Amino acid sequence: MVTVREAVEADLPALMRLYVELAISGPPVGEDAHLQPQIRAAFADIKRDSRQALLVAEVDGQVAGTLALFVLPNLSYGGAPWAVIENVVVASAHRRRGVGRALMLEAIERARRAGCYKIQLCSNLQRREAHAFYESLGFKTTHRQFRMDL
Repeated sequence: MVTVREAVEADLPALMRLYVELAISGPPVGEDAHLQPQIRAAFADIKRDSRQALLVAEVDGQVAGTLALFVLPNLSYGGAPWAVIENVVVASAHRRRGVGRALMLEAIERARRAGCYKIQLCSNLQRREAHAFYESLGFKTTHRQFRMDL
């Protein structure tokens, strides 16, 4: 059975292991990154901000997946906020078992409760299986993303 909940600080080592699986490019994320002060500070910032949620999915008491949800204030669409999902990752040993679906459905429901008019995410072009998964949840390819690494 999959249980979705808010991440707690004790989850940081498991989150870092998951982020290793997520990385395709960019600076490497070490499994001991949770010991770095900037990681702990970022986690504290996320927890303090009611517009952010760092969710984890547990299977048999172990963290099996995670995602981050951000609710963004907005002046268009009558002031309705919108949401972004980032850093979606399920441990390879737990894929295709409903973990990602449980995480995404929880994020979608939270965005609805927050009054968001849309929810969006970006996915690396190489992640074709992930694209099919997002489409199965009702997401559509609608825009072309532009990015500048800083």
